[in-house]
Amino acid sequence: MVLSLLKSMVTSSRSAATAEAEHTQKGQGAPRVFDFHGGIHPPEHKALSNRAPLVAAPLPREVVLPLSQHIGAPAQPLVEIGQRVKTGELIARAQGMISAPVHASITGVVTAIEPRQIPHVSGLEDLCIVIEREGEIDEWARLEAWRDWRQQEAQDLIQRLQDAGVVGQGGAGFPSAVKARVRERHAIDTLILNAAECEPYITADDLTMRTHPEALIEGLEILASLIGPECILIGIEDNKPEAVIALEQAIRARRADKRLPPLDSRLEVVVVPTKYPSGGEKQLIKLLTDREVPSRGLPADVGVVVHNPGTVRAVQRAVCFGEPMISRVVTLTGEALQHPHNVEARLGTSIADLLRLAAPAPTGIARLVMGGPMMGFTLESDALPIIKTTNCLLASSPESLPTPAVEQPCIRCGMCEQACPAELLPQQLYWFSKAREFDKAELYNLADCIECGACSYVCPSQIPLVQYYRFAKGEIHSAQHEARKSERARHRFEFKQARMAREEAEKEAKRQQRAQAAQKSAAARADASAAADTTSASASAATATTAAAAAQPAPATDIKAFKTARAAANIALKKAEKALKAAQDGGESSEGDIAKLEANVTAAKTKLASAESALKAASEASESAAPAAAGASTANTATTGATAPAADLKALKTARAAANIAVKKAEKALKTAQDSGEGDISALETSVAEAKARLAKAEGDLKAASEASESAAPAAASASATGAAAPAADLKALKTARAAANIAVKKAEKALKTAQDSGEGDIPALEASVTDAKSRLAKAEGDLKAATDAAGADKGPVASAAAGSAQTTDTGAAGSSANAAAPAPAAPSADIKALKTARAAANIAVKKAEKALARASESGEGDIEDLQTLLATAQENLRAAEVRLNSAQAGSTEAPPVAKGAGELIPDAPKPAAGSVGRGSMASNVTLSQAEIEASRAENLAKRHKQVSIAVKAAEAAHRKAEAALSEADDENRQRLATKVDRTRRNLEHARESLAEVQALVDAQ
Repeated sequence: MVLSLLKSMVTSSRSAATAEAEHTQKGQGAPRVFDFHGGIHPPEHKALSNRAPLVAAPLPREVVLPLSQHIGAPAQPLVEIGQRVKTGELIARAQGMISAPVHASITGVVTAIEPRQIPHVSGLEDLCIVIEREGEIDEWARLEAWRDWRQQEAQDLIQRLQDAGVVGQGGAGFPSAVKARVRERHAIDTLILNAAECEPYITADDLTMRTHPEALIEGLEILASLIGPECILIGIEDNKPEAVIALEQAIRARRADKRLPPLDSRLEVVVVPTKYPSGGEKQLIKLLTDREVPSRGLPADVGVVVHNPGTVRAVQRAVCFGEPMISRVVTLTGEALQHPHNVEARLGTSIADLLRLAAPAPTGIARLVMGGPMMGFTLESDALPIIKTTNCLLASSPESLPTPAVEQPCIRCGMCEQACPAELLPQQLYWFSKAREFDKAELYNLADCIECGACSYVCPSQIPLVQYYRFAKGEIHSAQHEARKSERARHRFEFKQARMAREEAEKEAKRQQRAQAAQKSAAARADASAAADTTSASASAATATTAAAAAQPAPATDIKAFKTARAAANIALKKAEKALKAAQDGGESSEGDIAKLEANVTAAKTKLASAESALKAASEASESAAPAAAGASTANTATTGATAPAADLKALKTARAAANIAVKKAEKALKTAQDSGEGDISALETSVAEAKARLAKAEGDLKAASEASESAAPAAASASATGAAAPAADLKALKTARAAANIAVKKAEKALKTAQDSGEGDIPALEASVTDAKSRLAKAEGDLKAATDAAGADKGPVASAAAGSAQTTDTGAAGSSANAAAPAPAAPSADIKALKTARAAANIAVKKAEKALARASESGEGDIEDLQTLLATAQENLRAAEVRLNSAQAGSTEAPPVAKGAGELIPDAPKPAAGSVGRGSMASNVTLSQAEIEASRAENLAKRHKQVSIAVKAAEAAHRKAEAALSEADDENRQRLATKVDRTRRNLEHARESLAEVQALVDAQ
């Protein structure tokens, strides 16, 4: 029965609205009235307060003026506690474009500037200025009155509205000065006075129109002079006949006044049928003009500007009389008041003081509401002030506004959809809001909900739908705010990284110049020393070592600097392309601006190509230097009897892994171009061939170095058998070779098994690879066993003999050897402190890069590849800083003291321990430092592998979420969601590529 009653209510609502519209159209010369979807007819209850005249409320003893009485930024206080102010004096100035100043509403003394509870749906506190009235004085501080306002410039009139603090009195309190500038961005042809006042109980606009119709007409003229419309329409419901008559008489009197210039625009009063919510901005525009404001759009988008009667009167008072907005008309109504009526009260007046003017009933007030019963909100206390947007105080009895019933399950009747004036799907929005699926609620245009309460009014299950919608809007707004903050932080981070990369590249170039100069000077000194003492073998060895060091290739920092420059250039190119696309899609930029953006894109591409060329040249130079370095290391091994350092093999393995990754990337780019039919396929094929050639070269260099290392192992074992102890570094190198051979066997066996299971691939070649890998493993295990046995044998009498022999070595030779093997002087404490600072800064950079990558992976937005490049660069910087610090600390701990000046005693160098020969103590330090370096690198690589794995999972989740949203999207949002799906897919691919790269490095290690 309830369902039938509600359906009949909505049906009768539509039929009544149609009949009223037809009746209106029959009138001679009357403008046409249209209709909007939905709507309801709740009891009006306006007769409670519209029978009494509008009166002025007494001046309050104290006012509390919040600094946020409008939408936008709060005002900034200009007064101090104890300062005397006059009525209308500025006490807080506006901050920013969307803001409004606050003026004193009484004459008195500022007693407090503190947070106090304000009349808001949240019930929170805000900063307020408290003024206590001084006696019965009401001394004004008015602005200059412009009775002949037509002689003023438009900009002066707009500034007057801003200075007077005029805001909208019918909605969210939007600053009127900003609305008056709408003609700068939109073509306006219609100005509408929203006098419908459809909310039950409220009659503030009705009494304003009856009492001050001439002021409203003049206020409309002022606004029309700023906006320039072709017509002015006053939309008013047919339940306000007295206001209609008063406005029509005022219009006739204005047209008959020959002292004033004729009206520039057509001015008409349009009576519309009574239906809630015809006073909604979009609904009234539909009624009067048959125009529909687009989703998430503004009335200015369809050439319309809408103002409230209270706002128009405030505009007229500010311009013609210089009065700031310090008062407004408030309706005091409800069944719990014995004398309901309308009053014009000063802003900041206590609600309790106003309610006493309407004589509350002895039974008390059951519920106090600010606004109407449909869109208002309940106040928990009457010790709150009225503000610029307070239009009604509703004191209800338990019978008029009973306690909300218990919410029941939705029965899917569809009544909410029939009543919705915004043509939304309230039932779907309810499910999405309740399930916290806010992205789906946005797709169903939740932002277009005007929160009129029509859906809640007709719901037979008593579901508070509007409360669910408000909750969802709040959560969406919070998420968008956080996203904007994150985007700003990301931009700042990128700019900082680009700047730091540029500065680091410049510093590195200067360091390289100084290093080259120092190497040349050292080489010259070494040559001079060799010429002076050609008979000394130790000096010759030192000269050979210096020459070998001078022939070393450029440090890895060169390639690192080139990679950083390439990443910065890539980021700059993507930003330039994004700016160009935004300008082209927006359609608001001029051809000159687009040409500049295209030029920026071209310049960025040129810089990127230059950076890539420089990186390619540096990489090729480094790769060509690798065999020479391996050969030099082998020759040195043959001369000194030491094995090739593990660092050479590791560097070659890293180069091989990088070349392998480059081949995969080139092949993927070629396949993408072939599938899409776009791009320079021939150039991509050339890139693939070059990458494969570099991979083959890297594999050859690695194989040669590995064989040299393996061949050196038996010689080391033989040397140990003759009486010299094998250094710990030899055993470690052989263990590393055995582990690498074992990993190679497992990989070869896995590849063979995969090929046999799938029936694809060259199985004989894979079997040969397995056999070859097993033979290398057997050889590595044999070498390791021989070296281990030799090291165990050295602990016997041979070691003692070696120790005794070392102690009886020729003094001159021992001194020469000690001079050749002496460690570098200890780094000063200031140097170690600087290295610690650099290590801490590098660690912070790594953490920041990790956070940025995590945010981008979770949101599915942003350039994952660039962020991963930045993270890899930061981690490499951290590893380098740790290596430098460890080396300096080891040198500081182990270095012997040196003479400070003539005459000072030089402490004897510590004698080598038994079993050590020549540079044994230095070799131990080097081995320890290398172990620390290896452990640090392994730990950082494991951390990076974990981070990239998490990033892949987050990217997969974001991609699945985007695909799900696309599958449920309508035609209007499909294109936007398809773009998002494509972006998340690219991010997922980048994340997987990064994981493959890290996995390759792990395998190489």
